[in-house]
Amino acid sequence: MTLKSLLEGELAQMGDFIKLLKEEQGALTAGDTEALEALSATKVALVQTLNRSGEARNVVLRSAGLENDRPGVEAWIRGNPKDLAVQQLWNSLKVAVVEARELNLLNGKLIAMRLQHNQQTLSALLSTSTTPQSNLYGPDGQPTQLSGRRIIDAA
Repeated sequence: MTLKSLLEGELAQMGDFIKLLKEEQGALTAGDTEALEALSATKVALVQTLNRSGEARNVVLRSAGLENDRPGVEAWIRGNPKDLAVQQLWNSLKVAVVEARELNLLNGKLIAMRLQHNQQTLSALLSTSTTPQSNLYGPDGQPTQLSGRRIIDAA
């Protein structure tokens, strides 16, 4: 495999990853847990594919006597200044990696906000009072009776 073909593959995979992160962001915003479960499995598989692609690139770099990752690719570009295709692919890949990192950070913030909201909601439902009579819901998620008679029974 050539460095050019490996970078083309990585760039395409990174494009798929960015698309997936945007879908994940939409599902997080909408609170669509079913979509998040499906996206999570796809995300793990895609990250594994990206890792394998990066390692394949590093094998090619090492076989050329170069370092791994960014230093190796940039040394290769310096040594092959007329190969504009590799230079352009590398620059595009760096831009895509920055975009993916930013999307992933934003998705992490959305997850944290959802968790905080869920925790606040749960705390409100379980109440922080020490008296079990003031809790709306018990630890099993079932409604507790605030008195001997429930409003629903009176209706």
